[in-house]
Amino acid sequence: MSVFMKVLIWTDSDCFAGTEKHCLDLSVGLRALGHRVLVGGRSASPLSDFVKKQGGEYLDIPGSSRSLASVALVAGLLRSGAIDVVHAHNGVVCMLACVAVEWAGRGSVVFTEHFIAPARTRRRGLSGRLSRFVHRLMGKRVVRRIAISSAVAQAVENAEGVDPSKIRLVLNGVDGASADEPDAMLARERLSLPQAGLIILCPARLEPEKGHGTLLNALAMLAAEDVDFTAVLIGDGMLREQLEGRIQNLRLQSRMRLLGHQTNPWWWMCASDVVVLPSPEEPFGLVLAEAMSRGIPVVAANSGGPREIVTPESGLLFAAEDGRDLACHLFTLASDSDLRRRLGIGAKQRWNGCFRIDRMATQVADVYAEALACGCS
Repeated sequence: MSVFMKVLIWTDSDCFAGTEKHCLDLSVGLRALGHRVLVGGRSASPLSDFVKKQGGEYLDIPGSSRSLASVALVAGLLRSGAIDVVHAHNGVVCMLACVAVEWAGRGSVVFTEHFIAPARTRRRGLSGRLSRFVHRLMGKRVVRRIAISSAVAQAVENAEGVDPSKIRLVLNGVDGASADEPDAMLARERLSLPQAGLIILCPARLEPEKGHGTLLNALAMLAAEDVDFTAVLIGDGMLREQLEGRIQNLRLQSRMRLLGHQTNPWWWMCASDVVVLPSPEEPFGLVLAEAMSRGIPVVAANSGGPREIVTPESGLLFAAEDGRDLACHLFTLASDSDLRRRLGIGAKQRWNGCFRIDRMATQVADVYAEALACGCS
């Protein structure tokens, strides 16, 4: 049982995507364990509203826009004993947290790595050399690094200036369905979705790394085979206009819905027969765990985090960037309702055993305890 701890969960973001959802869920889980948790971030971040709605404490920290003020604020919290651990969730705030701990002379920095290939690995020239220098310095000050999947852990271990003995694997956890979520028939009725046919949901930002092109290729093959389906895409991003044009060229307009960002996607998930994540290299795949918690089978690329999440009993894996292989799996699910039922049961069991928030929070709290035992060194 972990001792009582005072933690700042800190991210520097003005959006609400997977990392921010993780921070929110982790804060809820840690508070349930009895720890004092502050969530820090920009004042304009949607994360602020979500934290407050959950009854949590949110601290406005300007982050990279006012670095010195941010460091002074966090150092003051450390010196006063208001917090003991700073848990950073991106490289910028990790660097600022390290400076704050050095300035305060107390506290520990824990850094969660959310990406297989973070932005720093793509920097070249002077920018790249400076970035590597800064991260080597951070590597000495960060007491523990949390990797959200084995794929991320391996990438972190291979990074320059990282001590492998400091890496801890903690798979993400998500909450289960709320009591007011509808069954599939009611959800389809309210959302004007057909009761018959396969409902395919892809909840992912419309960005190049998410693999929507592979999904459209697969859907075109299903349409050519006259499979009855409706595909729903939730999320927004730079590829929206391009994808809309591609959908028209493939004559899939009548079979698809592009909904943009949804603040409450759960009705769409409840209405679905299968959730697809076509990303060729996903660090984890939070939406897969969210679907599994609701007993919905999942289909994902056989790489990165999904390879660890999805088992033969809970979903299907296709060869990354292979639209034909994805189409074959979707065709199988469309034609076999009993398989969908079995995979749904297996998905719920898989979530319950591996991807609950309480499990994640307990394991992260253990990492904090390790970090505190190491002190500032």
